[in-house]
Amino acid sequence: MIGATGYVGARLVPRLLDSGHAVRCLVRDPDKLARLGRDDRVDVRIGDLGDAAAVADACSGVEAVFYLVHSMDGPAFAERDREAASGLARAARAAGVGRVVYLGGLQPSGPASAHLASRHEVGEVLVAEGPPTAVLQAGIVVGSGSASYEMIRQLASLARLGPVLPLPDRAWNRVQPIGIDDVLHHLVAALRLAPEVSRAFDIGGPDVLTYRELVTDYAEEAGLGRPLGLPVPVSLPRLTARAAEAFTPVGRYLAGPLLESMAHDLVCHGAPPDGPPPGGPTPYREAVRRALDGVGAAGRLPTDPGEPELVEEHVERVDAPVEELWAVIEGLGGDQGWHTLPGVWELRGALDRLVGGIGARRTRPERLRPGAALDWWRVEEVRPGRLLRLRAEMRLPGTARLELRAEPDGAGSRYLQRTTFRPHGLPGRAYWLAQLPARRLVFAVMARGVPAAALSRAAARRG
Repeated sequence: MIGATGYVGARLVPRLLDSGHAVRCLVRDPDKLARLGRDDRVDVRIGDLGDAAAVADACSGVEAVFYLVHSMDGPAFAERDREAASGLARAARAAGVGRVVYLGGLQPSGPASAHLASRHEVGEVLVAEGPPTAVLQAGIVVGSGSASYEMIRQLASLARLGPVLPLPDRAWNRVQPIGIDDVLHHLVAALRLAPEVSRAFDIGGPDVLTYRELVTDYAEEAGLGRPLGLPVPVSLPRLTARAAEAFTPVGRYLAGPLLESMAHDLVCHGAPPDGPPPGGPTPYREAVRRALDGVGAAGRLPTDPGEPELVEEHVERVDAPVEELWAVIEGLGGDQGWHTLPGVWELRGALDRLVGGIGARRTRPERLRPGAALDWWRVEEVRPGRLLRLRAEMRLPGTARLELRAEPDGAGSRYLQRTTFRPHGLPGRAYWLAQLPARRLVFAVMARGVPAAALSRAAARRG
């Protein structure tokens, strides 16, 4: 399985194990699989889709591959998804895999958003280049922890502020949501298809609703009343994505494509691969009730988003080897600094000291290890060559973390910089919004400064 620690994959693994299947998982982060408590029940292979040898190893000797990943984490995601799908298809065919099952997205009748077009393209690549492939196309998946569901939940929570709920004007378009339990049923059912079947199938629940109804029906089920949706023109998609990022636990690189998809009617135009689930497809309100009650697959897992964690992400392609990028990440802090605006952290540290905090201390451990102090951060996790996760120790109305990743990308590398903030109530949200312009500038400069430093190191070695 590719994507075993994601929202759907984490729920599919136990379903397959309970059905008597042996499961192999290709994962970048084995610790995340361990937090799910399943690493001792599956065959774990460590690697990512950019590593052809790891993908070939994961495909060797298996009967079917579940492909449950998308790269909506920054610019050029469509190109990365295309290349990853092609690599997986070739490896699966070479290994003699009997079937690939891919979870994509419902498609509009006309032109699609970049996000939906990419998911459609991935399905086409798998069908054209790989073994027989079942492409399951789903709309909004309803279950606690699903990105779309979490956006609906947070938007509905604004009903506490009053009876009128502003919504994007595209929220009056239609969609056919599906409960997570039904998704899992259809994924497993795809294994029973005849060997020659290789095509797309639409899967959905019994209800066709507007996005507005998704929010208002959720609010009613959650005991928040039924707010009146007020259409607001959406002429600035990026601004809307920023707003979604501020008020929901979904980063803008994911919120943006999800909001773009709302510009279309997304309904099923065909039947699922093996008929409806036992008892029939799950109605939307029933799927919401299961999520609210934490029932079955709709319940929360340790790796699901918690109560809204506010997220900011930067992704940069770096024309330098991943080893040079990691060397820069590993050297951050102390006298080396953070490759951002000069003096900004000193000023922030002075303000922190005024309220009794630690300030912007200059501290570097001899080596990076969990628990070590790194300036005003505490090291939470280190995976040498790949990942550094830090927790801020300044006085804040919430918990702030900074995650830095170095990933191979062809002859170069990819830098992923992710800041998260779990606010403590309204004061925490107010702080996050008040700091928005300054924070964006500081971390945007850092997201360019770190790759630039890696390029300089690589050039110096070549020179």
